Amino acid sequence: MGKQDNESLTILSSSASIQKSLEAIRNGDAGLNDRRKSILARTPYSNDWAAFEHESITIKDLAYLSAATHHEFALLRGKTKDIVFHGTDRHCKFDEELLTLLKTKKLRLIAHTHPDFDSIKPSADDRDFLKYIEQSKSIIISYITGYTMEFTNNIFDDFTKGSD
Repeated sequence: MGKQDNESLTILSSSASIQKSLEAIRNGDAGLNDRRKSILARTPYSNDWAAFEHESITIKDLAYLSAATHHEFALLRGKTKDIVFHGTDRHCKFDEELLTLLKTKKLRLIAHTHPDFDSIKPSADDRDFLKYIEQSKSIIISYITGYTMEFTNNIFDDFTKGSD
């Protein structure tokens, strides 16, 4: 096996490991690590949000929080802080304070979670929200598979990716 083959196996192994750990947490067979428990303790209910040290929250953290709660989570990031937002089972509906910070570009929507099984599909609301805050792209992470997808505010971008 060449170096590239080993790298592919590592990626596949890591991907399968994330899926298994997310499933164990979703099913109640495992729990969050202490760091993620502390994040959830600061955002225990839907519509709660809290500020954290800049770049201290990962997209993967969101997937684990969602797996534990069966709710969507979002990561917003500014120049000096990260914001974790605890949504509901289907949405992240931000309050006026966060909307203002997003619209004035003091925060960016880095990522949010979805309960997608196979392929990740941004909703029309996801794209419309990016247009509303005048942001061109963001990321969705599935809290079922751990897979991520970058999406844009324009559905037609999905059809032009990879074609030259």
